Amino acid sequence: MGKAGKKKAKAVWPPAVQIWMDRVDYDLETARAMFKAGRYLYVVFMCQQAVEKNVKAILAFQGKEIKPIHHISRLSELAGILQEFEQETLTFIENLSGYYLNARYKETIGALSKAIGRKEAKEYLIKTDRLVLWLTQKMKPSP
Repeated sequence: MGKAGKKKAKAVWPPAVQIWMDRVDYDLETARAMFKAGRYLYVVFMCQQAVEKNVKAILAFQGKEIKPIHHISRLSELAGILQEFEQETLTFIENLSGYYLNARYKETIGALSKAIGRKEAKEYLIKTDRLVLWLTQKMKPSP
């Protein structure tokens, strides 16, 4: 069968993990939709959501309790993966976590929106895609 006829094999996750991975996919799709719509602040917010939920998927995969924490570094520490991040990735996830905290308050949306243009939003999308791939590979699903 040629390339056009091949489907990418989808990972089979335990149900508790699948719930989180479905959310990761949905948030990444939403980030791309926001990029196309020119809503760049919300691109970054949805990137934060995707990474946060991906780490929560790792916690679910490990059989650990999912706590109502939104700070990616803290969640990564609970998952035992924080020490595996390179400094550049640590800086990136700290920036993402800041957008979760700030994007929820309308009084800061104008100021934050000015700081995120098309170029910055695209960079966040690219880095998030790479990070989600790396995080997902931390879990070994059955083929």
